[in-house]
Amino acid sequence: MTDQPYPDPPRPTIDDLDPELATTDRLIAMVRSHRTGADYPTSEQLLGNLPIALRALCDHLLSGEATALDAAYRLASIIDAVENYHGKPKPPRHTH
Repeated sequence: MTDQPYPDPPRPTIDDLDPELATTDRLIAMVRSHRTGADYPTSEQLLGNLPIALRALCDHLLSGEATALDAAYRLASIIDAVENYHGKPKPPRHTH
């Protein structure tokens, strides 16, 4: 029998968040949980895809279908990618 005894729990979505309690940090944490196992982009990929991602976000907002929470989640996804891209320079070490 190859079935798992217990299925993976469902991943939380923005529909599971209370909009009044949502924060950027909570949205970024949700984005990171959704990206588990996925590679972050290199700096070249990030720079190349950033205009595309921002245009798609802008079009989504202009469509009138985006909620504030949906738009914030998409922005949190971009923030997370920028903060965690591969090739990010290491912070300088301060030795005193």
